[in-house]
Amino acid sequence: MTTVIRRRGAAAVLTVVLGLVLGSCASGPSQVNAAAIVDGRTIGVGQVQELVDRAVKAEPAAQTLADQHKLGDLSREVLTQLVMHELITSYTAQNPVTIDPAQLSQVAEQIRASTEPLPTDGTAAPEAIVATAATKVFEPEFLARDYLALAAIGDRELNSVKVTFDYAVLAPGQDGATGSLREKALAKAEQLAVGLDRATAVQKQDTADGTLQWETITTTPTAQEGLESSALFGTGPNTVVAFQPNQQNASWIIALIREREVSAPQAGAAKNPLQVAIPFGQRVLQSWVDRVGVKISPRYGVFDQVAMRLAAGDAESTGVLVPVKVDAKP
Repeated sequence: MTTVIRRRGAAAVLTVVLGLVLGSCASGPSQVNAAAIVDGRTIGVGQVQELVDRAVKAEPAAQTLADQHKLGDLSREVLTQLVMHELITSYTAQNPVTIDPAQLSQVAEQIRASTEPLPTDGTAAPEAIVATAATKVFEPEFLARDYLALAAIGDRELNSVKVTFDYAVLAPGQDGATGSLREKALAKAEQLAVGLDRATAVQKQDTADGTLQWETITTTPTAQEGLESSALFGTGPNTVVAFQPNQQNASWIIALIREREVSAPQAGAAKNPLQVAIPFGQRVLQSWVDRVGVKISPRYGVFDQVAMRLAAGDAESTGVLVPVKVDAKP
């Protein structure tokens, strides 16, 4: 792998915990007053609103969000957490995991200690207010249970996945086309998705004229520290993924996934660190989304499968997944 795919740094365990939740959802696939439908189970608009109201009361700094008309961000955070819980529940129903009670108690205490009130003088960042307020409306044990379940899901496959993909990095100053890097990356993804033969021709032309340098690599998550939890390792074959690895670097990665293989886990293998296993658990659930389906009410935005969370709209998503059309037979 060339040095263009760079390390982002592993997320802190606590940050990951704050992105998870356990919440009960009404059953039944009715779309009336549904905030989301996950694997046929409905998360009601009323449930989301109730949690948002409780969050504003539980975290005094959240009043800042109301004053700035940013409660929509809090609603999306709450709904993201509920959707993730339903995905975890659906996955573990068919692929059971074991959670250590002692570890569950330990993590719950860490979560409980992390929810001190934020400053109300306007100095707290909106992102911190959203995460803290959303966390406070759920029992720490519930949060911890989802957190550890996701870690177990990720640990099960982290050392067993091998992916082959063609990739290029679109950096500032590359490609003479007009528009933002995001627009260029998404346009290239659509261009590649016309068909596998067409994709190969486009890559050869890009490399020949210096527009983009394409490389093909077979690699594993553990060989790509910092990118092990990216959509590169959760996307299925014959799909183009384009995404910005982090907001500190303007570059975009465009990749055509050729193969994704999952071998049987080795018996007695050591567990991966939680800060690595948890985000990779989201990558496992990324492919589960394709299997069970996630529908989001437009009032809340869209489900960004690259980031595995809600976004206000397609333009605010962190990337795109585009299935490659099957090449027509001659």
